[in-house]
Amino acid sequence: MSENIKQYFDKGSFDCIKYDEKSIATQGIFKEKCEEMEFAIRILPNGRERDMALIKIEECYMWIGKAIRDGQILRNNEFKLQEGEL
Repeated sequence: MSENIKQYFDKGSFDCIKYDEKSIATQGIFKEKCEEMEFAIRILPNGRERDMALIKIEECYMWIGKAIRDGQILRNNEFKLQEGEL
């Protein structure tokens, strides 16, 4: 196991990293799709069901971000923290 990948697992999966251009573009695609779904859901009647659907879209976007982050680390064999991080 490379030192960078070992560092990734040693740090934990909650540290933030600086996205590269590919990750930024990928997240932009998913953000647009999630926003489309959010807009469509918001035309539904107010209620618990609508609120849960909006929460699930937010949750979906969160997991997409985690997948993009992990994919970038593995793709680039690196672990770069965002500025200001230890």
